[in-house]
Amino acid sequence: MSPDLLEKYVVPGAFHNSAERYDPPKCHPHTREAVLKRIMLWVDDPANEAQIMWIFGPAGAGKSAIAQSIAEMCFQQGKLAASFFFSRNASGRDNETRFISTLVYQLMIAIPEIKDAVNKALQADGLLFSRSLYAQAQSLITRPLNDLLENGFQISGPRLVIVDGLDECGQAKNQRCVLDVLSTLTRDLIYPLWFFVASRPDQVIRDSFSEESMCSITTRLALDDTYKPDTDIERFLRSKFHKIIMNHPSGADIPSGWPSDNDIRRLVKKSSGQFIYASTVVKFVESTCHHPQERLNVVFGLVTSEIATPFAELDTLHNQILSTVIQIEKALDIFMVLMLFSQLPPRPDILDHFLTYRAGETRAILSDLHSILYIPSKEDRKGEIRILHASLSDFLFDAKRSGRFFIDLVKSRTTIARKILGILVKSGKLNNCSCSVFTEHALPDIPGALNDACYTALPVAAKFIDTLDVYELDLLRYVSWYRKWDGLFFFEDVRDAVTFFRWMELKVRFEVNAQITLNRCPCF
Repeated sequence: MSPDLLEKYVVPGAFHNSAERYDPPKCHPHTREAVLKRIMLWVDDPANEAQIMWIFGPAGAGKSAIAQSIAEMCFQQGKLAASFFFSRNASGRDNETRFISTLVYQLMIAIPEIKDAVNKALQADGLLFSRSLYAQAQSLITRPLNDLLENGFQISGPRLVIVDGLDECGQAKNQRCVLDVLSTLTRDLIYPLWFFVASRPDQVIRDSFSEESMCSITTRLALDDTYKPDTDIERFLRSKFHKIIMNHPSGADIPSGWPSDNDIRRLVKKSSGQFIYASTVVKFVESTCHHPQERLNVVFGLVTSEIATPFAELDTLHNQILSTVIQIEKALDIFMVLMLFSQLPPRPDILDHFLTYRAGETRAILSDLHSILYIPSKEDRKGEIRILHASLSDFLFDAKRSGRFFIDLVKSRTTIARKILGILVKSGKLNNCSCSVFTEHALPDIPGALNDACYTALPVAAKFIDTLDVYELDLLRYVSWYRKWDGLFFFEDVRDAVTFFRWMELKVRFEVNAQITLNRCPCF
């Protein structure tokens, strides 16, 4: 292979300063300072035992912006060796095929002393780029850099390779292949080459970094509340809104004090520590063709707009994530419970019981959703699932925005009310009732926390009885009447109580594995 043909195997759009990525996202001034400082301390440490840093966080947390800022800082300081910014929407950057060749091209520019060794390897094997990534890395990176040091070349310090958006590199097997190559490189290289990897915490990536061979050479940086993202998001919003007031054609007519502190707090809270929400709002509000105040009112839902779609970018992100879920219907049922049944402890085992899944099924269903959910480790039996994007409920409850992922509030509340009734019947622990028809079919393995949550949620379930059939209605009234709740009952006067006893004259039908018919409860 002629060395000149190397360019044909390079993806220029993956460079940190490529024209294809012009004006890429990067950290706003005076934000993410603690994160950037920690990364640069790692880069500058020649005695570092961890040659790989994995920075991870939810979708929209600002990982690419941090990677871009680090790339620019290291480039200016002469520390950047190469970079590859993956993107599922860009040809060549959506897979690993040209990953090594693109890094090698940049390494030859950053460390020109390896050029002769690289050219020699290319001439010796005309089909080198048809071989595995491991073979390419050995011939074009490991041997040239090691030979350089063995021949007495003096280096001033470590050099950095940035790999951003690994979760956007093809399928799971492609992502694992890239990590396997990086692991091998760090093991075989004597040249101090550090690797900075940014990605969502997807299953295969988390599993790869958890392997013993990777743990010993990797330091992790989680973009969580440790680094106070809300403070940075508030600073970002205030700076951007000030710029809008100064530069917008309508800026002179915007009243003083806009947006209010309360407006800023609402936006920060809705961001949930993820910069993408705040960034999306700013892009929508700063449009020079519309009045900023009107656009912010659209964001808050104070006015409606048939044309404006303030969260188009965020909706695209949510659609992309949910589209990867195999058991999407069950996943939406879990979201339904997480968002509407606040009394339920959101533990995986509790959700398994409530939704009548097999033990461990909730974890399997949600395994591809770590970018928008916090899912506790298998070892953490008491850990609870958390939604990482507060704006996700707005998306899922809006049929126009979510499309096939829409969660119907009325149907969902009815479903939850019915399941609450089912749990209370199956538990065999209806207060003050010794009726055998309940106890004979009790399931003693129902967790106490689930049973307690269902009792606590009865006032909520009672709000949706209009959508239940007559038998479910009777059963709900029955259970509600006997439930101890600080003296609070669902019937506020004697007339309601009389009506209740008349209801109980009806035949109450419900199912516990098989249909059971109750002709007037013996308790009366």
